[in-house]
Amino acid sequence: MRVVLKTAVLLVTVLCGYTAASTTEHIPFTNASDRNDVLKLQETLEEEQERRQGLYERIRENESLLKEYNTEQKNSREYAMQQAVEDLKAKAGMTEQSGNGVKITISPSSSVNIGEGRSVRPVLLRRLVNELNQFGAGAVSIEGKRILETTAFRSIDGVTHIDGRRLPDIPLEMKVMAENTDQLYNELLVSESKEYFSLENMKLNAQKKENLTVPSYNEVRRVQHMEVMEEDE
Repeated sequence: MRVVLKTAVLLVTVLCGYTAASTTEHIPFTNASDRNDVLKLQETLEEEQERRQGLYERIRENESLLKEYNTEQKNSREYAMQQAVEDLKAKAGMTEQSGNGVKITISPSSSVNIGEGRSVRPVLLRRLVNELNQFGAGAVSIEGKRILETTAFRSIDGVTHIDGRRLPDIPLEMKVMAENTDQLYNELLVSESKEYFSLENMKLNAQKKENLTVPSYNEVRRVQHMEVMEEDE
């Protein structure tokens, strides 16, 4: 009941106000002072309307800018995520790399005739790859096969295999990418691997190259002994 009474009072008040406003519009001006007051009031109302219109326009502009900003932020996040994925792929050897590098040839020593059919022992290749990584190598390939930190070098029946695939006999070609090609080249010239290969009647010939290309790793990487871990609640 109280709600009904309040509503009725409110309606009567609104109607009275509307009637008074309508009546005021038709009341003739009794003197110049009243007319000036009304003109000033109209000017004030027009200024207020213009101010409100300006505020509405600024609100629309800010909303548009905010929408553009959110879109740019979203695109920026997507770009950052895409770059992160590309970086991870590069570190995992899943992308081809091109640029300056060093070409290494493993061949028989010219001072000794060892004949053909000579295979490089796995331990020599692994030691050489480890040293190249220490010298700043970013990517390494042997006979067109990308070498990773998990690459397996094994000897099967006296023949060296890389990840289960037979490695050709010498001469062998290696490609090495590095940010500082000069440093890697100089380090290789005085490396321990160079001495170890000479003891096996083999030599390492290094050449700095431009536009060198190291292929991507094209094998399926197998992960063993992986367990599912549940998140703590």
